[in-house]
Amino acid sequence: MTTVVRLLGPPHALRCGAELPRPRGRKPWALLALVIASSGPVPRCRAQALLFPDAEDPQAALRWALCQARRATGGAVEVGGDPLRARLVGDTCVDVLDVLAGRVPAHWAVGEAGLPLLEGAEPDVAEFGTWLLGRRQAVQEAAAALSRPCARPSAPAGRTAVRDLVRLGGQVLDSGAAADGARILAEAVRRARGLGDDAVLADALAHFGSGVVHAVASSHAGAARALREAVAAATRAAERETAALALRELGFVAAAAGDLPGALRLLARAQDAAQGLPDQLAGVHYVRGFALIDAGRSTDAVAELDAAVRLAERADRPRRLASAHAMRARARLQRDEDDRAAEDVAAAHALVSALHWTAMRPWVDVLDAELLLRAGRADAAEDLLRDARTLAEVLRDDCWLALTCRGLAATLERHGRPDEAVTALADTAETFDASTDLCRWIDLTVRDALCAAALESDPGSVRAHAARMAALAERTGLVEYAVRAALHRARAGDREAASEARARAAQQDNPALAVHASRA
Repeated sequence: MTTVVRLLGPPHALRCGAELPRPRGRKPWALLALVIASSGPVPRCRAQALLFPDAEDPQAALRWALCQARRATGGAVEVGGDPLRARLVGDTCVDVLDVLAGRVPAHWAVGEAGLPLLEGAEPDVAEFGTWLLGRRQAVQEAAAALSRPCARPSAPAGRTAVRDLVRLGGQVLDSGAAADGARILAEAVRRARGLGDDAVLADALAHFGSGVVHAVASSHAGAARALREAVAAATRAAERETAALALRELGFVAAAAGDLPGALRLLARAQDAAQGLPDQLAGVHYVRGFALIDAGRSTDAVAELDAAVRLAERADRPRRLASAHAMRARARLQRDEDDRAAEDVAAAHALVSALHWTAMRPWVDVLDAELLLRAGRADAAEDLLRDARTLAEVLRDDCWLALTCRGLAATLERHGRPDEAVTALADTAETFDASTDLCRWIDLTVRDALCAAALESDPGSVRAHAARMAALAERTGLVEYAVRAALHRARAGDREAASEARARAAQQDNPALAVHASRA
């Protein structure tokens, strides 16, 4: 008995064509959509924050919604665990999953792929509304691709052709053409499915997922799903290198979303698969370093990135090496190790220039500009950041745009224009509220800058900005920003916050943070 769960348009579920009883209220459907349409498992605390922010007992409210969601599908979708996961029972079909996976539907009309997610069933909760807006945009993009007619039948693909498409798609992504590169890699996956070769399929899926989470969106649901499928196919084919790649990128997705425990578990599996493979090991250490920088373990982060640099050099992988130098520069800037950060930025710049790696340049320029600002060279930093912003706008990279905005806001402060800095940073922070496709650490560093700018222009607003920043930091495990939030409150005149900042800083492994807290 096929059960069809419709979340596009007004939500409902059908079994053998007959509609199942609907749940009470809108939140059970919202919870089902949250778990199914997110890029990975959803921590219960995040579901509670998005759907039940004002409930007296959010855990009980979540349990009620879970029970109602299961009943709404007649048990065809099992939802549970912590983090929350959804499992389809039997031949159950969920329309939004078909769209995000690029599958032509068998049990509903493809013309309905563009219907709004949860149409008319949106719960009146602002926090969930921002998530829903971002997911609706992602579904609309996937629906447009699914509904696009094919000009002619596809020619049969061979293994060599698929591998050539994978290589070409990666090259196009590296050039900065994210949409075109993702399209080529998606086509490689589609062609690989007809070969019956798990090794080729795993390779296409892993590179599609890897390319999309870095060049398009770290929370892209289809990319994360492709990476999980790649792990399964690579395991069946005994392709350790491909399994390591897919697991590593799933670790990156978890880290970008602020799920540190999940990221570390995935990276441990990736490291096991990557033994004896210097290139893949370099990638594992890079992602682990990235995950640890803001989590109160900066010494461990630098050690991981040291290993990434060594292994990338050994494997002769200049792109991996450039990324490792850039990320280590960020870790060292967090620790106020400016001289050593400057060495990494110079090395990354040299590699990016030699490789003509346009898509990477804005990130390295942002790091360079931070060093210039610390050296008191605001005009030089502004020139560099304006060029970086131009590239980020053309590349349509929201993460780079947010970071260039943060840097340009700092130059406005240095020129005595804090009001303009606050406005720019507040606008950027709002884009994070309406999107799930941006890294949480970037969200937090923008809010950190917003608090600092508000101290000059509107001290009374600092408490609210800092409270929101601290809540996000605690929820995502990026606890260093909770210390920074307390420091902002202390500088705004909150005496209790100074003690809190010192106590929190003592629990973090970042000497620079301890120094700042001691001065609060």
